Amino acid sequence: MCGRPTLCEPPPAIVDRRGDIAFGVYGRPLRSVNLDEARLPLGWLRMGRRASELRLKEWQHFVLLLPEAMLTFAIVDSKFLRVSWCHFSDHEGKTHFEHERKGPALDLRTARELWNDRTHVSARRYRIEVDNALDRHEHRIRILIAGDGTKPSIEADLRCLHDLEQVSPLVVVLPVGRGRAAYSHKVPLPMEGTVRVGDRVLVARAADSYAILDIHKAHYPRHTWWNWATFAGRDDAGRSVGLNLTSNVNRDDARFNENAVWLDGKLETLAPARFEFDPNQPLEPWHLGTKDGAVDLTFEPRGERSEDLQLGLVRSVFHQPYGVFSGTIRCTRGVLRVKDAWGVCEDHDAVW
Repeated sequence: MCGRPTLCEPPPAIVDRRGDIAFGVYGRPLRSVNLDEARLPLGWLRMGRRASELRLKEWQHFVLLLPEAMLTFAIVDSKFLRVSWCHFSDHEGKTHFEHERKGPALDLRTARELWNDRTHVSARRYRIEVDNALDRHEHRIRILIAGDGTKPSIEADLRCLHDLEQVSPLVVVLPVGRGRAAYSHKVPLPMEGTVRVGDRVLVARAADSYAILDIHKAHYPRHTWWNWATFAGRDDAGRSVGLNLTSNVNRDDARFNENAVWLDGKLETLAPARFEFDPNQPLEPWHLGTKDGAVDLTFEPRGERSEDLQLGLVRSVFHQPYGVFSGTIRCTRGVLRVKDAWGVCEDHDAVW
C-alpha cells in the first residue's frame, strides 16, 4: 500500500556528534533521546545549546482505559510554563472531573529516556510519578491526588507492561522546520493494578485494560498545530487492536509520520492521516481515515476536556474530546472491525 513509512533500525542517539538529526520511523526504542543537544538554526548561525534547550517542549501523556472508565493525565514542561492535569470519566457519563496544577516553578520533571528514568510532578495535595523502566519491561504509575471538596480524590498504582518482544512501540523523529525535530514514542500496552476514585475502586487487568503512552519531545516552530486520534480495545474477532493517527506540522508526511495500527502487539505503519470534523463543534462526530483509504473510522465524542490559554504572545487552544471509535482498518493481516473502542481525539493550535 502506498505512502506507508518504512520501519528502520534506530540509531544510537537522535543527535550525533556533528549535530545531525536522525530523522526516521523506528519500531524499537531509542537508547539516547538527546534532542536537548540539538542546536537550532538562527539565520546562518546556530543558537547556543542553552537557548535551544529553552525552546524544547517535553511531555508524557497517558490514556488509561479500564472496562468501566478512562483516566488520562499529562506532565508537560513547555519551559515558560509547567502543567499537569489528571482527568477521570466513567463510560456511563455520570462522573467526569479534572485536577490540575500549573506554574512556571512547578516541581516537575520529564524523563530524558525510557530505560531507567523517572517523570514526576509534585505540588500541594497532588503527586504523579512515572517510573519508565524498559529494562524491566514496564512503566510504573503512582498517583496520589487529594479531593478538594467538589472533586473526589484519585489514587492509582498501575503497571504498564512494555515487553518489547510482545508489543513494538512506534518511535519517530520527524522534521518540523529547518533544523527542528519532533520525537515521539507511542504504544498501547496491557495494564494492571488499581485506581481508586473517592471510595470507588477500579481494577485493571491486562486482558481488558490498556495504557496508551504518548512520550514527546520537540523543537516546534513558534506556530504549531496538530490533530490526533488514538484508541485501544478489541476487534470483532477478539484481537487486541490499537491505533494512532496524527496530522501536524511535519514537513514530509508521506515519508515520516506517526500513523500506525497494532494488532496483538504487532506494529504496522499507515499512510498519511485525514481528519474531517467541525473545529467549532468538536463534540459532533469526527470522520477519520488515511489517504490510501485503509482506515475508515467514526469517532463519537462522549465529553471533552479543553483549554484556551492566552498569555500575551503565547497561546495554547485545544479540544480533547473522549469517546468511542467504530469502523474498519485494512492491514496486511486482513480487515479489522472495531465497535465502540474507547479513546481520544485532539485539535490543538499553539503559539509558543
